[in-house]
Amino acid sequence: MSSRKICLILSVAVFLVIPFSVIASEEDYPKRPIEVVLNYPPGGSLDNVMRIIQPALQAKLGVPVILTTKAGGAGALGADFVAKANPDGYTIGAFSYVALTSSPQFNKSIPYKYTDFIPLGTITADPCLLVSKPEAPWRTFEELVSYAKKNPGKLNYGSPGMGGTGFSVMELIKIAYDIDIVPVHFQGAGPAKIAILGGHVNMAIGGYGAFIPLIKAGSLTGLVLTSLNRSPIFPTIPTMAEKGLPEASLMVRNGLLVPQKCSKAVVKKLEKALLELMRDPAIISQIEKAGLIPEDLDSEATWKVLEEEFKAVNKVVKKLGI
Repeated sequence: MSSRKICLILSVAVFLVIPFSVIASEEDYPKRPIEVVLNYPPGGSLDNVMRIIQPALQAKLGVPVILTTKAGGAGALGADFVAKANPDGYTIGAFSYVALTSSPQFNKSIPYKYTDFIPLGTITADPCLLVSKPEAPWRTFEELVSYAKKNPGKLNYGSPGMGGTGFSVMELIKIAYDIDIVPVHFQGAGPAKIAILGGHVNMAIGGYGAFIPLIKAGSLTGLVLTSLNRSPIFPTIPTMAEKGLPEASLMVRNGLLVPQKCSKAVVKKLEKALLELMRDPAIISQIEKAGLIPEDLDSEATWKVLEEEFKAVNKVVKKLGI
């Protein structure tokens, strides 16, 4: 047999073996430890929920699930790391979606897009809440809008940072009602909360969970919430959807994602495992006890959330001329 024929036979053999080896590898998945990269520092809601679901995810997949943190750049450092990782299913991102839908639009130097990922599912959602002091010259959201119209540029609000979910919500409100309220940016919701309590800003917006104790104590008044439904804890606080502005119903959502080129077979296995544990009453109870709101959106539903968030934030970006 000629060397040319031998080369041809070997080439065909390799061509046939590679697809079968890939299929076999996907069927065996997972067979070694999986790294879950968190893009925000320890101690936050993302870290808390991942420590709750990590043991259950590990048990379902049958391999160690290792949590690592790559924080920095408002979540961009960890997101960029996962976007560039080998799309074999052994590197998963646990992200707050603001780093995908908002940060790249406000910071053009960020090298990734939300379409560089495939979502496995959403695990928690924390709505934003607009609050003010009880002694403010308004008691309701409508009264605030009326007051702001009469006093353009004279009011300010504490923002958790430019490009954050709370900032985008407030800017969408300003666009919809044609009011001028000046943002005062802080390094997170915590400092913004301190500022409103100290009377240094007229109002503040941030994660709903952080304000619950203060509203219960009467230190703050809740004006409007960005969840789709009213809170069972504070049923008198209206939602942005009720006000006819569903696009401003942005929430601080956390979820798991893999690099965009990850195979469908691996994505399905991970999505199934995540959905099963997120619908487990024991897991749900633990998440709620931690002060978080569980949300079991699948991959397709999460795609829609990411697309809607991107479009809403883009409206703000265009208005600001960024």
